[in-house]
Amino acid sequence: MSQRRRSFEGSATCSAPAATVWSVWTNPPEWPGGIIDAARIDGNFVVGAKITMKVKGGPPTTSTITRVDPPRMWVGVSKFPGLTMTYEHMIEASDASTVLKERVTMSGLFAGVAGRLMGMRLEETFAASTGRIAGLADARRLREG
Repeated sequence: MSQRRRSFEGSATCSAPAATVWSVWTNPPEWPGGIIDAARIDGNFVVGAKITMKVKGGPPTTSTITRVDPPRMWVGVSKFPGLTMTYEHMIEASDASTVLKERVTMSGLFAGVAGRLMGMRLEETFAASTGRIAGLADARRLREG
């Protein structure tokens, strides 16, 4: 049986600089609110750390950090039988704004089925979760002046 692969993403824009976005997006205890019910990390934000997050209407999901490239990208991976979900969190800065993008790539035997069942919801969730992080970063920028 062939393996299928699917990718879904969402994004948001803010006026905070990339360093501020990075500071918020790498601090899971700061995330809850809006679509994010809960988030925690088992230690420092480094490769190998585990993040557990729960969004409204979904089960808690744990991912292992596999790449940290400040202040541009971090990657987490969640594994299930027949399905691997690789989450890329990207920060793209310009002179006027910063774009936050979250993308999941599904691979494994059940990737096609998972993509059909969850794809649209994941895109909505990523738009909302990047919007939440963007809002937190903008609020921090205003507080810190």
